[in-house]
This record gives sequence, structure tokens and C-alpha cells, in this order.
Amino acid sequence: MITVAKKRRPKSKNYFTKDTENAIVRYNNEPDPEIRSKIYRDEIHYAFFKLTENIIHTFKFYYTEVDQIEHLQHEVITFLLSKLHLFNKKKGAKAYSYFGTITKNWLIVYNTKNYKKRVQKAPVDELYKDDNYSYNIGEEKEKEKLGIFIDTYVKYVEDRFDRFFFYFIYAKVED
Repeated sequence: MITVAKKRRPKSKNYFTKDTENAIVRYNNEPDPEIRSKIYRDEIHYAFFKLTENIIHTFKFYYTEVDQIEHLQHEVITFLLSKLHLFNKKKGAKAYSYFGTITKNWLIVYNTKNYKKRVQKAPVDELYKDDNYSYNIGEEKEKEKLGIFIDTYVKYVEDRFDRFFFYFIYAKVED
């Protein structure tokens, strides 16, 4: 007789579950700060950590004042903790949607502010140091030479357009 081992059901990858939502409600209803702290530490913190991590990477909020993404996550989690008391399940809101939305909104404002700072502080000379920019021509004489070359090339193609056009049509027929 052949026995087949039953496959174990994989653990859920959901980090923000109904249990998390219920923990937030319990947290908000609990008057004792020590119990609130335990509820947050054991049942809410990981969900906030994963939520912020996923939103930062999904929407690429990388313009930050901090060196490591974990520090940005800490700032966002601190913000979420300050807004934890505003969640009201009785209004029909889902905790995941509520905290996901306020996280995205906070990161959009934060990211936009830091992007503007970076753009304003970037010296124009930095653009010329980067070899990836093709418009870095140099002096005026070189620009004039390039302009003359382009004008000459355009005139050359215009004068021989019918030959080029005929060649391409004839080459297509031969294929």
C-alpha cells in the first residue's frame, strides 16, 4: 500500500489581517498604556512595518532625507501611530485601506518636498560632468561646426532623396 503524505497548507502571506484590524480596535479601546503597548508590539507593529515597506517599494518613494529605507519606514510608522486613534471601524472603514491610504498620502507629500529640495540644490555643472548626456557639446566653435555639419547633411539628403527613396522601394520589392 502506498501512502501519500498530505501537503501542509502554506502559511498565509497576508500581513494585515482581520486579527490586525481587531487588535487596532482593542488598542483604541484599551485605557491601560502597558496593555496598549503590548498589543501594538505583538499584533500591530509588524503589519505597519510590512505595509510601509510595500508601499515605499511599490510606488518607489525613494527621494528621502534619510540614508536607509528602514529609517523612512520608522518615520512613517511613527506617523501611523499618531493617527491610530482616528481609525473607527464603526464608520465602515477597513484598517488596511485606511492606513494604506494615509501612508501613501504622507509619502507623496514627503517625497514631493524632498524631490523639490534635490532639484533646487543640484548645481547645473553636475549635468556637464555626466557623460550620459549627449547634448554636452562644449565650446561655441564646436556647436557651430555641428550646426554646419547638420545643415550640409540635410542638403545632401534632400538633393538625393529620389535615389534614396527609389533604393528603399526597390530593395523591398527584391525581398
